[in-house]
Amino acid sequence: MLNSLKIKRFRALEDFSVAKLGRVNLIVGKNNSGKSTVLEALQIYARNGDFRLLSTLAKSHDEPSRLDREAMPHTRYDFPFASFFTGRVFPEGDEGIEIGELESSQLLSIEHGYYTEWEETISNETGETISRQHLKRISKADSASAEESSLVDALFIKKGASQRGFFQLDGRISRRGLGGGVNAPYDLACAFIPTGFISINDLADEWDKITLTEKQETVKEALRLIDPSFLDISFVRDEREDSRRYASQPLMRTAKVKLAGQPMPVPLGSMGDGMLRVLQIILKVFSAQGGFLLIDEFENGLHYSVQEKIWALIFKLAEQLNIQVFATTHSWDCIESFTKVAVDNQSSEGVLFRMGRSVRTSDNGKVIATVFDENQLQNITQADVEVR
Repeated sequence: MLNSLKIKRFRALEDFSVAKLGRVNLIVGKNNSGKSTVLEALQIYARNGDFRLLSTLAKSHDEPSRLDREAMPHTRYDFPFASFFTGRVFPEGDEGIEIGELESSQLLSIEHGYYTEWEETISNETGETISRQHLKRISKADSASAEESSLVDALFIKKGASQRGFFQLDGRISRRGLGGGVNAPYDLACAFIPTGFISINDLADEWDKITLTEKQETVKEALRLIDPSFLDISFVRDEREDSRRYASQPLMRTAKVKLAGQPMPVPLGSMGDGMLRVLQIILKVFSAQGGFLLIDEFENGLHYSVQEKIWALIFKLAEQLNIQVFATTHSWDCIESFTKVAVDNQSSEGVLFRMGRSVRTSDNGKVIATVFDENQLQNITQADVEVR
């Protein structure tokens, strides 16, 4: 579990830190204050800078993730992943994005730079000729004197002192020949819940993972918080499945719900947004076991009257499953319900931090965090957080 958070040179978070985190954390702030950026940074940290995740995040922002060689020449503004860095350009030096705990030696770093490669031909004891490929990273300071045609643009991923790998900006990935240990920390479990709704097919896959276990009963208990008449849920073959053109297409699923007093099951989609939102939150909790659960705009689809019960369940499951939760919100109702549960909960600490632009002249308007722990939450007011 992260006890603090440091994010440097990632999008609008030029030098951002949170001095204290809890097991369950609520992030508040106005639009464009960087709340969703924190969730992206935590995904990248958990996945150790995985290329596929970086590509997915870039595409979600309509940003390039591969070098379009037909569009040459490139400017420093349109290189793949340049928009991940503060100012939307790669730094002039070798410093890069940093994500992790304050004062930690295990920061994840993503650095833009160059490498060169060459082949060495040698003869072995039997006289056979063997070619070996060598790679060497070139610092940006030294790149000015290097032959430009020999330099390859790349992103280098490190966790602490361990080289995790690198990939060229045309998408080629490698873990070869640049030093560093191969026993870098494994990826953390990380489940992300977006502001919109997750597809029923994805939810069906999550349901299948916990089939015939007590976890399914936990999901059902959560759904009864929205509708006490709920009895059971099942994911079945979509009736439109017959319209599939190709057998290779994924099997489409739909969710049916059994309600007390109803002779036939009803579609989950007819039950309102609250049922679907709770279902996706609780199912994703189990995927996050031992890692992070990230929820963007927690209150979406949830009436204020049930939010306190959902928070109480999240606090309970986060402790049972060893999960650290990070959620964002625009809602004062959400803050009030979170605050009540956090103050009442004695076993898992809840922390709220507000994000906003510093008014200090020396900070040049950078994004900073103001932390409210459980002691301070008891006296928090809407004026303190100003979420809208």
